[in-house]
Amino acid sequence: MDGHIKVHRSLCDKLSVEATPIKRQTVCVDSDEQRFLNNFGKRMSEIRKKKGVTQEQLANIVELHRTYIGFIEQGKRNPSIGNVYKIANALDIALKDLFKPFL
Repeated sequence: MDGHIKVHRSLCDKLSVEATPIKRQTVCVDSDEQRFLNNFGKRMSEIRKKKGVTQEQLANIVELHRTYIGFIEQGKRNPSIGNVYKIANALDIALKDLFKPFL
C-alpha cells in the first residue's frame, strides 16, 4: 500500500490527516503528501495529453494497467520511483522536468 497504514477513518480524523480509501481500505494520507500526489498526477496528465498519448497507450508502453495510470493522474495512487522512471521515459521527458514544478 505504498507505505500507508490501514486504519479506521476516525483515527485519521484524530490525527488531522486525510482518510483515503484504497482498495476498499482506509489509509491516512498526510495532506501535504496528498496535495503532492494530486499535483504530480495533474502534471503527468498534462504532459501525456500534450504528447498526444492516451492513458491506454501509456499503460501499454510502461506495462501497467490503464486504470493504474488513471489513478496516478487522479492522485489516488503513489507510484514507485521505478514506475515514475518508466512513465517519464515513455513520455520522453526527463525526470527533473516531470518534477520541475515541485522544486
